[in-house]
Amino acid sequence: MADPDAPPRIFRMTGSRRGGRVTRRLAVPDVTHRLASLERQVEEALAGAGRSARLVPPLETLVDGLLDAYGRVRRAVSGEHEAAAELLAAPIDLLSRWWWRVDVIGIERLPARGPVLVAANRAGALLPYEAFVLARSLGRAPNGSERATRVAHPVVDAWLLELPLAGTIASTLGAVPATADALRRALAGGDIAITFPEGPDSLAKPVGRRYRLAPFGRAALLRVAVESAAPIVPVAVIGAEEAQPVFWRSERLGRLLGLPALPVPPAIVPLPTKWTIHVGEPLDPPARGSRDRRLIRGLSARLRERLQGLVSDAVNRRRGLFV
Repeated sequence: MADPDAPPRIFRMTGSRRGGRVTRRLAVPDVTHRLASLERQVEEALAGAGRSARLVPPLETLVDGLLDAYGRVRRAVSGEHEAAAELLAAPIDLLSRWWWRVDVIGIERLPARGPVLVAANRAGALLPYEAFVLARSLGRAPNGSERATRVAHPVVDAWLLELPLAGTIASTLGAVPATADALRRALAGGDIAITFPEGPDSLAKPVGRRYRLAPFGRAALLRVAVESAAPIVPVAVIGAEEAQPVFWRSERLGRLLGLPALPVPPAIVPLPTKWTIHVGEPLDPPARGSRDRRLIRGLSARLRERLQGLVSDAVNRRRGLFV
């Protein structure tokens, strides 16, 4: 019986019988096949080691990150607004990159300069996570792009800015209330304003109605965009509406808090769903200064149709909820 621990033989003895006499000779197996198999195993092992190494950043990268964070903390404590904003935005960046793995498709459609009104679909969760993720994703210049980093203002409900701690954080991150005056100031500075035209009705949207837009109810914001000659860009956010799905809502508790309804999600921590942001083609607003209500209603209808189509198409094309 052959020893399993013995090294493999490259040559082996074979024999044949000729005329009652046994002839023995050396046989050479398919060495090329064995070498090719060994080479594939080595390549797979090296590739696996490379993937594992990429999961852990180099030591100098970690040290630079710690020093940069320390510098931001010192500047934020000293009262520097930009440093405080970047410090507060760091958790959003971490969630976007590692938890929700946000991908942006079609950012080249977003105007590189001048005022822009972004109209996005709103998830039913109480806190508008997608507003701040959009601000960071659309304001940041893509790698290797000639686009400059832009200021993006999440336009949120006024009640959020009135909360003791969350309101201060949201304001520091550039959020403004969903009023005509606040939006006018944001667009006057040539910035991006991220709005949710569905309005308060989208809050506590049940999971059965996800990715189905509620009626638009913020015509005043569209009127400001027309006055500012700002292109209106529909943007679909896919994955946010399942991050904290609403299986139950309480209208009574919502009214006590000044809200249309209070969503009750199954988990406090948002799920690690895969987010994809799809930027659509801009809509050219009517002539500047036009305040005709029929034109505004027509613009609102076109925007809702365009955004719903963008959302539905993106949902149909995604691979899965977590990939």
